[in-house]
Amino acid sequence: MKNWFMNKKVLVPVDFSEESMKAVDDAIEMADTNELVHVVHVAPDLDVTTPGVVWESISEDVQREHVLKTFAKTFASPKYDGVSYHVAFGDAGRGIVKHAEQIDADVIVMPSHGRAGFRRLLLGSVAERVLRLAHLPVLVLRH
Repeated sequence: MKNWFMNKKVLVPVDFSEESMKAVDDAIEMADTNELVHVVHVAPDLDVTTPGVVWESISEDVQREHVLKTFAKTFASPKYDGVSYHVAFGDAGRGIVKHAEQIDADVIVMPSHGRAGFRRLLLGSVAERVLRLAHLPVLVLRH
């Protein structure tokens, strides 16, 4: 049976939860090569009234550096060699779709955190937002 993911550029958004780490592992298993796997973390925009921003101790550059260090530590195993890591800022759903367009991804692979009922109503669903906004296939994993 042919692998649908053969020669496909795969984008995996991560929030460093256990589910998103499993999605990265699943994407690596599906892809032909790690070089086709791209991991992105979309950090929220910094509020100009946040004390760290006001005192100039926190900036997007500092936040980006922190996320890149976390990527390096989290994905230090040789099984992640060749994977590309990216940091974006803004709304998670929109940021994921925008990044997918920027890298010309063929598919987005992401977890569903399984929120339901009132929690989902309050928090919204990043996976649902990505599904609504994306103009490419989205594989939502349920673990």
